[in-house]
Amino acid sequence: MKIEILGCYGNSIGDFKTTSFLIDDSILLDAGTVTDVLNDERLKKISNIIITHTHLDHIKDLVFLVDELVMMGRYNIELISVKQVLDIISNNLFNNLLWPDFTVIPSYDNAVIKPREIKLNEYTQINDITVKPILMTHTVYCVGYVVKNNDRGFMFTSDTGPTKAFWETAQQEKGIDFIIADVSFPNRMGELARISGHMTLDILMDHLKRYNLEKKPIFITHIKPIFLEEIIHELSQLGKPNIRPLIQGETIHL
Repeated sequence: MKIEILGCYGNSIGDFKTTSFLIDDSILLDAGTVTDVLNDERLKKISNIIITHTHLDHIKDLVFLVDELVMMGRYNIELISVKQVLDIISNNLFNNLLWPDFTVIPSYDNAVIKPREIKLNEYTQINDITVKPILMTHTVYCVGYVVKNNDRGFMFTSDTGPTKAFWETAQQEKGIDFIIADVSFPNRMGELARISGHMTLDILMDHLKRYNLEKKPIFITHIKPIFLEEIIHELSQLGKPNIRPLIQGETIHL
């Protein structure tokens, strides 16, 4: 499995781009940053888009990607998530008010976007990978994912505060090489992190200790750019070589 980190920050400002991971050239995990980093030849290869939740920093390039694919003559792409997330996108984004409803264009039976509902806590095959959504703790309906290929893979919290089910799964699931975990705020802003459905390093470390995952490789993501230096400093004080920031533009191979 190849995972390209197109964007991994908690805000879009300057060179910092928001969440989107490209898996094996054809599957997007979230769509916060797509058309502003991939050229048309690479966009043509995308066949599936998996969404964690509907905050704009995770879906904003979805509308531009779909438009570009249509202009290139591509008329089929699967939009994959749990029902609650798909409903929010249908009612509030592709609603002919904010953007044309590509779930019925050019026709219902031959629409550009094919919504594909998947079930919580169940594996679903998507091309060569399987994904399992886990309900997270956020301010909107949000799922994290277990992503695997041939019994090896990773887990992604998406945006979340403390979520028992995710860490219990991480403790029990076999073949997980690493976890990508939300750390949006520095430790001094722990209360804001909890209210807004995010984590600090202190919150993350509490969960890693509680579920015996202290040695698991961890990539922290969704750092607010304004707090980047502060969070990197906090991380350096931990002395944990298995925990590091996710790097925009890097490619991870499994």
